[in-house]
Amino acid sequence: MADVLVIGAGVAGMKASLLLASAGRQVHLVESSSVIGGRLIRCEDIFPTMECATCMVSPMQQEVLRNDLINVITLGEILSIEGSIGDFRVRIRKQASCVDPVACIGCAECWNACQVEISNSFEENLSSRKAISVPCAGALPNVPWIDREHCLRWNGDENCSLCADACVFAAVDYSEVDSEFDITVSDLILSTGYQPSPGEVFEKFQWGISPGVFTASEFERYYSSNGPTSGELVTKNGLKPASTAIIVHADGTGSHSNINTMYSLKFLHYLHEKLPDIRPVVFLDASYSPLALEDRNHSKWLTAEADVILYTQMPRVQTTGDNKTLSITCSTADGSFQAEADLLLLGTSMLPSEGTSRFIELLGLQCSDEGFIQKPEPAFSSVSTSVPGIFTAGCAGGPQDIASSVIEAAAAVGRVLADANRGGK
Repeated sequence: MADVLVIGAGVAGMKASLLLASAGRQVHLVESSSVIGGRLIRCEDIFPTMECATCMVSPMQQEVLRNDLINVITLGEILSIEGSIGDFRVRIRKQASCVDPVACIGCAECWNACQVEISNSFEENLSSRKAISVPCAGALPNVPWIDREHCLRWNGDENCSLCADACVFAAVDYSEVDSEFDITVSDLILSTGYQPSPGEVFEKFQWGISPGVFTASEFERYYSSNGPTSGELVTKNGLKPASTAIIVHADGTGSHSNINTMYSLKFLHYLHEKLPDIRPVVFLDASYSPLALEDRNHSKWLTAEADVILYTQMPRVQTTGDNKTLSITCSTADGSFQAEADLLLLGTSMLPSEGTSRFIELLGLQCSDEGFIQKPEPAFSSVSTSVPGIFTAGCAGGPQDIASSVIEAAAAVGRVLADANRGGK
C-alpha cells in the first residue's frame, strides 16, 4: 500500500495518523511547529465535559511518537505538491533544530543559560521565551530547538555557545542544517487547524489598553497550569480581580458561530473554580445565542453561575482614568444595560490558519467565503475537497469542536482506505 501524507499534527491530524497506521498504512505526519498536539495543548480543560485536556492529548501524542508506521516531521514545511490521486509527489523541507533528540533529556539547562529573551507566541505573547526553548512544560517531543532568527550565533555573535556549554550531554549541534527530501503518497489529509481572531481587532473593547481585558486565547493560557501564571487568575498587571467579571461574545469578525459562543461559556467554569466570589455577567448576541443554548450540555452553565444579558447591539466598553475599571454599556430588547468590572473576557472567532490559506492556493482548492477549504457541491462527504485524493479533517474545513474534529479525521481515513480498496492505488 502507498504512503499517506497528513499535514498538521493537532488532534485531527494525530487521530487520522493513528487510524491509518492501525490499518497498516505508512504515514508521514508533517507539523510546522516543534511539537505535536495543536491548539489543544494550550488548553487546561475541554468543554463541556471539563475533562483534563492534557490527560486526553498526552497519551495520543505518546502513541503517535512511538508508532513505527508514523514518520513525525516537526519543523516541517511543504515546498511543493505535484501529481494526482495515487501518485502525489511532495517535496518537504525540515528545519534544523540544532538539538539531537536522542542525546537530549529535556533538562532545561540550555535555555536557562541562554541570554536572549523574546516574546512567546505560544503564550499569546503574555510571557517571554529564550532563543532555544520548548513552548511549554509537558510539550512533546520534549526537545528544544534553536530559533535562528533570534539566536545570537546567527545574528552577529558567532562565538556564543552558552547553550552548548550548559549541555553535559553534548546534544546541541550548531552544524546541523536544514534538509530537503521527496516523498510519494497516494492521498493527502489536510488537518491544518485554525487561528483565533488577533487581539488587535478588539481595540474598541480596550484590549491592549486595560490590563483586565483578555481574548479567549489569552485567558485560556492564564488559567492553564502550565501557562505564564501557573494557573493563577490575575489581570495583566498582576492584580487579582475583586468585583465583576464580564464575558462578551465579540468575535471581531461579525460571524455567528455557536462553537465560539460555547467557548465563551467555558470561562464560567474557570471563574467559578478560581474566583468563586465574583459574579460573572455574560453578554450574548440575542440574534443567535438562544439557539446555541438549547443543548442541555451547554445551557446548564448559565443557570446559576451568571447573569445573562442578550444584547441587540454590540456592547461599548470604556475605561476609567487609571484604566483598571471597565464600564460596559449595551442595548437590549428592554432598553439598555450598564455594568462595571475589572475583568473582561472576549470570545473570539476561529479563523483559517496560515497553513489552510497556503494550501488552498498551492493545491488550487475551492475556498469558502470565510476562507476555509470549500467542500464541493453536492458534497460526497464532509471531508471531500475539489481535488480527488485530498481530504480535510478538523478546522481546515471550518470551525469544529474537538469531538467533530475526531469524527472528521476518522471519515477522512475511511475515504483513503475506501479508495485503496477500489484499486485506485
